[in-house]
Amino acid sequence: MSFAAVLAIVALGLFGLLFLTKRRFGVLGLAMAAGATLSSLWVADLTPLVARVGVELVQPPLHTVIAAVLTLGPAIVLLPSQGKYNALWQRILGSAAFAVLAIALLLGPLGEALVVDQAGQPIYELLRQYHGLAVTVGLALAMLDILVTRVPKHARSSKH
Repeated sequence: MSFAAVLAIVALGLFGLLFLTKRRFGVLGLAMAAGATLSSLWVADLTPLVARVGVELVQPPLHTVIAAVLTLGPAIVLLPSQGKYNALWQRILGSAAFAVLAIALLLGPLGEALVVDQAGQPIYELLRQYHGLAVTVGLALAMLDILVTRVPKHARSSKH
């Protein structure tokens, strides 16, 4: 399967997950960034441990699967506890931001695990070029989503 097709399937799957559950993007995006940090710290140590337990993968490599699980895991765990969007446009924007941030955070493991074919090479290079921007904008949108949905305590009380 081509690199572009796998990327599209992953992006559409993650978009669909958030869109169908109507969950807010903010905390989930930050959780995914925390997962990417955990992945960069622990994937090298966890891969031999998981292999010793008996899990063996050839394609995709085991370290790629562990990196993806560590990156997406915190967001998936927090998914049921998040608030929901009411408006369709919010669901679309939140889901798109989640998918773009996930692809940006998973680009390293996906690039290592998959053979980037000739058709997917321009897409891969474009994503690598704008990786930092995608992560920065994604995290800024996640924080903005949290900021606009959290009402300060003093604004909630109407004792004036």
